[in-house]
Amino acid sequence: MAANRLFRSLLLSALALSLGVGCTNAYLQNEGPYEITAVEVIRDDCFLLDATRSSSVKESWDTGELIITGEVVRMNYELMDMQLIGAFLEGGSMDDDGFMLDGSVANASFTTGDGTQCTVEQATVHLEATTQCATQFDGVMRMRYEPRVQQPQCACEVWMRYQAVQGGRSCTIAP
Repeated sequence: MAANRLFRSLLLSALALSLGVGCTNAYLQNEGPYEITAVEVIRDDCFLLDATRSSSVKESWDTGELIITGEVVRMNYELMDMQLIGAFLEGGSMDDDGFMLDGSVANASFTTGDGTQCTVEQATVHLEATTQCATQFDGVMRMRYEPRVQQPQCACEVWMRYQAVQGGRSCTIAP
């Protein structure tokens, strides 16, 4: 009887330890807030980025809170109060983690760069990212605005290369 209890206790302990091991963050990328900056405009039908600059810009594009749970990646993105969800991409290594995120929000309002007030049925974001170091990732982001029927001038997309840095600590700045 005592041996049976001991075996059961050891089995439960081993199970608890193995479950705990699966919950560790196996990726280099830190969780937490990131400042997202546009570094190159690829396409901007909405005139949301400063069109008077060259295609190589440095413009703040809001912040996002990165949350990592196993292979699942989430970002609470302040732009339009949107939550993005995605996953780490297969084939990445500790030195080259890639991930993608997608999100959408309904009935979003924004003002284009030329002053047009838009309320769109849906705004979607697709973000592809590559970890550069624990406090920085970068990649390409696409925002798409799908307007109501009465506002066809609000149908637009923004594509940009971006850089996301946590706490002002980019890979080139020592922590």
